[in-house]
Amino acid sequence: MRNSIKEKISDLLEDFKQYPDKYLTESDVRCALVSKLSEIPDLNELQDTKDGSKSIPIHTEVRWYGQSGTLKWRSDIVIIDVSTLEVKNKPFKLPSKGYGFNIPKVIIEIKFRRINGDSNSVFIKKINKDIEKLNKIKEEITGDYFCCLVILDKKDDINKDIPNGDGNLFINYQYACQDRPEKKQKWQEKFYKKWFI
Repeated sequence: MRNSIKEKISDLLEDFKQYPDKYLTESDVRCALVSKLSEIPDLNELQDTKDGSKSIPIHTEVRWYGQSGTLKWRSDIVIIDVSTLEVKNKPFKLPSKGYGFNIPKVIIEIKFRRINGDSNSVFIKKINKDIEKLNKIKEEITGDYFCCLVILDKKDDINKDIPNGDGNLFINYQYACQDRPEKKQKWQEKFYKKWFI
């Protein structure tokens, strides 16, 4: 399944590179990736939950509890082992989020920067924060799963500043160069305003 997921992420990166204006928000990226992941047969079929209901493996905006039992993180996309999912309140009350599962298969975080988005240093800090979050989740939640960080950037090519992943953290970065209006100098703006407005 890892190779199929990596392939779908590569498809998304290529689509973003070719058609960056299809993606206006991080939610657009999340929706597009869920759609691509749903093309993988095992990920789009209803499966039995632990408590006798039905669900699919792909979920978004999943909240995580730490070992302390308090909500600590939110992940953009999580692929779970549906057989460990509980969605009914019987016989025990579910956590406040209304569901519980024991085994993630894949955790995906998404970072998206618009053409007028954060500065390079601020965006890199946000990327590093997501890497730190994924590493903390790996420390607290054991299992044979992997994590992906998908980064789409419309502003500047900062590929050289993106850290490398490891065997359990795959980092995928794509810059999409866009035509930008030329920046006018101050004297050009004054001239334009004086003579043409």
